[in-house]
Amino acid sequence: MAKTLYWLADPEGVRAPVEGDDERARLVRLHGWSESAEPGRLDFVWLRHEDPALGVAAMTWEAAQLDAWAGRGWTPGLPPALTAEPVEPPKSSPAKPSASSGDKKE
Repeated sequence: MAKTLYWLADPEGVRAPVEGDDERARLVRLHGWSESAEPGRLDFVWLRHEDPALGVAAMTWEAAQLDAWAGRGWTPGLPPALTAEPVEPPKSSPAKPSASSGDKKE
């Protein structure tokens, strides 16, 4: 079964296509994105370009220019920071008290 394509907008209103209910729910829940309509000509869209030498690059551009950028390898997609599940920070242990220079007796 094919995944459903959704258009979402980030908190600044820049749009990106997202495939599947799970990915849509993750972006809405964790990153504050919201559902939107397909972008109009003047709406900004996240674009991605995967270059073997440079890795993944992302930028935003007006939807009216998508065809021009597609010829250069740029396609609508999520910014690289959002393509993977966020990593939880390691649980830290309480800091041990340390002697500071003001605590020393001379």
